[in-house]
Amino acid sequence: MSTSSASRGETAISPEQYREMLEGLRLENINLAEYHAEIDHNILRGEASQMTPIRLGMEQGVVRWEQKDDTLTFWHSYQLRGRVKRKQVLRIGAVYLVRYTTKQPVSADFAHIFQQSTLILTTYPYFRELVDSTMRRMGVPPVTLPMVLVQ
Repeated sequence: MSTSSASRGETAISPEQYREMLEGLRLENINLAEYHAEIDHNILRGEASQMTPIRLGMEQGVVRWEQKDDTLTFWHSYQLRGRVKRKQVLRIGAVYLVRYTTKQPVSADFAHIFQQSTLILTTYPYFRELVDSTMRRMGVPPVTLPMVLVQ
């Protein structure tokens, strides 16, 4: 089984080639494809008197991507977990379906780089707003998620 250069951390695409493919993309839409939220109010109420902050941890990544004709589609997932001491009290998850039109086919190397940079910068503001809105509706003081760092 061969390993692509992108999976080895190398890139077989030059910055010029990446820029050319990127300029050929046009964002068509971003849709919330999946959503899940849960909170343990019992733990939060018990810990609220002690003013223990919620520690947040977040994971993100592309579930899958596909290219058909002149359409490039990504399913981008986020998972946010909140803990008080060692107990999980909060979980918010979302998958965004992000669709682009392309002027030319894109390579797997382009898609690998794109999903680690441009795609995150495109979807993260949507997830931040979703988390803020969800926490307010759950009766939890909102938190500000940190800026996301891309490679």
